Amino acid sequence: MNICAGQYRYLLCIYRLQKEKKRIRCVDIAAELGVTRPSVSKMMKCMVRMELVEPEYCEAVRLTPQGHVLAEQLNENYDLTYAFFRRILRLSPSDAKEHTFLFLSDFPDQTVRKLGSLTIRSIELARRKNSGVPSGS
Repeated sequence: MNICAGQYRYLLCIYRLQKEKKRIRCVDIAAELGVTRPSVSKMMKCMVRMELVEPEYCEAVRLTPQGHVLAEQLNENYDLTYAFFRRILRLSPSDAKEHTFLFLSDFPDQTVRKLGSLTIRSIELARRKNSGVPSGS
């Protein structure tokens, strides 16, 4: 499913807030993302149409089963891509975050997976090098 960078931010925000709170309200999302409550409401309507968020978002924001599966995948992709921009390219945290959202919303899944694999290998090589373990082990 193709989603834009803004939808990605919202979906990831909801997914991560669900791990912290029992009940997520639109005001929680607005505070977390630094946007207005009307902006959140507008995005929730869009995400309901996409069947990613349950329709009763005014009471509590909950991901649909489809939204939860997508959010888990996006969260994993986010973590690996952020690690690439932050640890390998050494961008600032804010630049790495912004580049990550742009990359993930614009590049095909296959490219995202390849970058994730490259990032894992690079981090593992650096870990081995720093611990003195030969790279052929």
